[in-house]
Amino acid sequence: MTFPSTQGDATTAPRRDAGRRLWLTLVVIHRYLGVVLGLLMLLWFVSGIVMMYVPYPQRGESERSAALAPIPWTLCCNFSGVTLAGGNLIEAARVENVADQPVLRLRSGGTPIMADLSAGHILTIGEAEANRIAEITAEEIVESAPAISPPEKIEIDQWTVGDNAVGRRPLYRFAFEDADDTQLYISSVTGEVVVWTTRGQRFWNWLGAIPHWLYFTELRRNGPLWVQIIIWTSLLGTFLTIIGLYLGISRFRTGRDGRVSPYYGWFYWHHISGLVFGVVTLTWVMSGLFSMQPWGFLESSGGNEREALAGAYPQWNEVQTSLDTIRNEATTDIVSMRTAPFGGNLYWLATHQDGRITRLDDRGTPTPISPEDLAQATKILAGERTIASTEMLFTEDAYYFRFQGGFAERDPIPLPVYRITLNDTDSTRYYLDPSTGQLLLRVDSAERGYRWLFNGLHRWDFTAGLRSRPLWDIVVLFLMVGSTLGVITGVYLGIRRIRLDLGA
Repeated sequence: MTFPSTQGDATTAPRRDAGRRLWLTLVVIHRYLGVVLGLLMLLWFVSGIVMMYVPYPQRGESERSAALAPIPWTLCCNFSGVTLAGGNLIEAARVENVADQPVLRLRSGGTPIMADLSAGHILTIGEAEANRIAEITAEEIVESAPAISPPEKIEIDQWTVGDNAVGRRPLYRFAFEDADDTQLYISSVTGEVVVWTTRGQRFWNWLGAIPHWLYFTELRRNGPLWVQIIIWTSLLGTFLTIIGLYLGISRFRTGRDGRVSPYYGWFYWHHISGLVFGVVTLTWVMSGLFSMQPWGFLESSGGNEREALAGAYPQWNEVQTSLDTIRNEATTDIVSMRTAPFGGNLYWLATHQDGRITRLDDRGTPTPISPEDLAQATKILAGERTIASTEMLFTEDAYYFRFQGGFAERDPIPLPVYRITLNDTDSTRYYLDPSTGQLLLRVDSAERGYRWLFNGLHRWDFTAGLRSRPLWDIVVLFLMVGSTLGVITGVYLGIRRIRLDLGA
C-alpha cells in the first residue's frame, strides 16, 4: 500500500506564508505611506491641472522687449566717464532706453557695468530712476497711466524667488492702481524690468505652480534643501505608486460575473482607477523626479559652443566706435540692441518695436547671415567630428518646437531653423537661427533623455498632433482627472483605516 506524498505541501506552505507576509507588509506600507504622500500627490495633480492654463509669472525676452520704449539715439553716445574694471574685452553689451536715457549694460571680465550714455558716467538706479522706468513701462503693459504707489525695496518675495532675479537684486516693487492690481519689479542693479504680475496670476498660482513645485518663498530661498525635498518626495511617490500597481494587478481577476475586482465601494473605485490610470500616475511622478536631474542623471555635457561661434570678443574701443557710427544710422524704432559677435567680428542684434530682430554689422548696416556664414558655423561646431547632415527646417521637429500648454515657453521659436547633425557618439544636433546666427538649441544624448523622460512623460508633448489644442487639453485632462480619482480614493481609504486603528 502506498500513501500520497506530503513533501510538496511541506515545501510550498512556507512559501505561501512568506508570500502572504510580503503581501501584508506591502499593504501596510501602501496604506500609511499613502496617507502622507497621497496628500502631496493630490496637491501635485490638482495644481497640475491649474498649471495647464496659468503659468508661473515669468516674462520672456519678447514680452520684456515689448515693454521698452525706443532708444533715444539723439542723446547718445558719451563714454567720457565710463571706466572698465574687468579689462577691455567686452563679453556682452546691450543698449536700451532706461528712464528716457540711452543706457549701455556691459559685462567685462565677468563684472557687470551699467553706463548712462547721455551723461557719460556709471549709472546707479535710485528710487527716482525706478519711478520713471515704472511710469514708462506702465504705458506699455497696462496701456494707460495708472496711479503708482511709492516703491518698496526688497531682496526677494514670492514672485522673484526664482532664477529670473539672480544678479539683479535688490528690487524695487511697484503697485499699480489699475483694474488688474498689477505689481512691477525693477532691478536696482541693471534698471531692467524683471517681472510683473496681476491679481489673477497671483491667485491662480497659489493654486497652481507654487504648491506644484513646492515653491514657497522660505523653502525656495534654500536652493539645495528645496532640491533634495523635491527629489526625495518624488522618489517616495514613485515607490508608493509602484507598490500600488503591484497590489492592484495582483488582485485583478476575470470571472464569469464579469467583475475585474474583488472589492466594493470606495475600495472598488480605488482599485479600478489604479488599474486604469496607475501607469500614467507613475510616469508623471517619475518624470517629475527626472526634472530635477538627480545626482547628475540626464545632465548635458554641453561645452562652449556659443563662445566658439563668437570667436574673439570685441575690444571696448571697438564697441565705442561702432556705437558712435550706428547712432547716426539706426532707425528710430529700435528698442534694444545687443552684441552678437561671430567669427571674431562685431555684430549687433537690433530688436524693433514690432518684435523683428535685425542683424547689423559694426557700422549699423543690416547684414543677414549668409550661406558662407552657416558653413563656417558648421565647421566651428563640428570641430574634429564629422558632419552627418545639414539642412534648413521650415517646420518643428521632435526636439525643436514650441509647446503651447499653460507652462509653455514664453518666446516664439524662429523658423526656418538651420539644423546640424554630427557623427559623434551622441549624434549631437545644433539648431541655428539662419537670420542672426544665434545658437538656439544643442541636443545630445542627455538632452534627448530629458526631452522624452521629462518633457514627454510629464507634459505629453510627444508629437505635433498631440500638442495641438484642444486635443491636448482633452487627453491630458482625462488622464489627470483619472489619476486624481485614484489618489483621492486612496487618501480617503487610508485616513478611514487609520481612524479605525486609533479607535476614533
